Amino acid sequence: MKDLSEDESKELERWRELSSLNEDLYQRMSDPAYLEKRYSDFTKATYAEAKGRKSSAHIWWRWGILAAAAAILLALILPGFFRPQMKTVTAPQKGIARLELPDGTRVWMKSLSSITYPERFRGKERTVSFNGEGYFEVASSKSSPFIVDADGFEVIATGTKFDIKAYRDESRAYAALMDGEISIHYSDSSGRECRDNMHTGELAVFDKVRRNNSIMTANTSIYSSWIGGVYSFESEKLEDIMREVCRYYGYNLIIADEDIKNKVLSGRLKMSDSSDVIIEVFREFLPGHISFESDTIIIK
Repeated sequence: MKDLSEDESKELERWRELSSLNEDLYQRMSDPAYLEKRYSDFTKATYAEAKGRKSSAHIWWRWGILAAAAAILLALILPGFFRPQMKTVTAPQKGIARLELPDGTRVWMKSLSSITYPERFRGKERTVSFNGEGYFEVASSKSSPFIVDADGFEVIATGTKFDIKAYRDESRAYAALMDGEISIHYSDSSGRECRDNMHTGELAVFDKVRRNNSIMTANTSIYSSWIGGVYSFESEKLEDIMREVCRYYGYNLIIADEDIKNKVLSGRLKMSDSSDVIIEVFREFLPGHISFESDTIIIK
C-alpha cells in the first residue's frame, strides 16, 4: 500500500500485528498471484471466457481492476482504516468543556454545546461538526484548512483564534475573530456558494432564514469572555440575553411583552453565580415582570 500516508501505514502495521490471521490475510491481499486467481474465479463465474489473445491494453485494464479490488477489499477488511472513527464530546450543563483535537487545536465549549471530530485528521482538510458556542485556537497548517461546520454555516481557518455561536434551534449564527484571518462559507437563498473573508476584530452575523451574512467591526473580546467565567453582553436585546442565561442554567423561557423583549442592555454576569442570583439581577431591572413556573422563566 505505497500510497498510504505515514499515519495510515503505522495503523496498518498495528492491525497486522494484532493476530496471525490478520497478517495472513494481508499477505494474501498483497500477492498478485492470489489476486489473479480471485479475478479468474470471478470472471469464470460471471462471464464466458474470451477467446484469443488479449491485447496489452486489456492486460493493463485488467491489472487496474485487480488493484482497485484489492483496495476495496482492504477497506472492507479494515473498517475505519479509510474512514476514521468519529468522537462526539458534549459540554455539561452549567459548565465549560475543554479539549484538544488530534491536530493540536484547542477548543472550549459552553454548556451543552457539542463537537464531532475524527480520531485523526486525514486528507487536505480538518473538518469538525459543531452545535452551540465554542472558542477555537486552531493549530496552524496552511496546507490543511480547519473547518467548523455548523449546519451549513462554515468557518474556515488555517491557524487563528475565534468564537463561534451557532445553535441549530436559533435563526442566527455568529463568528467573532480574535486573531488572524478566517473565511465564512455558506450558500445564499439562490443556492449560490459564498465565501466572505474576515480579519482580526470583526464579527460575522449569519441570518439562516434570509441566507445572508454581514461582517462588522466589533469588540470581539467580549465574545470569548465566557471561557474565563464571565458572560459579557454589549447592546444586546433582552430576549437574546435571557435565552443565553436560560440555556446555561437549564430553564425554558417565555417573554409575553414585545416591548420588554426588545429592550437593549449591556453588562457582565459571573457564570459561577447561582441561577437565583442571576435572575435577581434581572428582577431588579424589571420589577414585577419576572415569574417562575416549574422550570420556565416568564417575563410579561
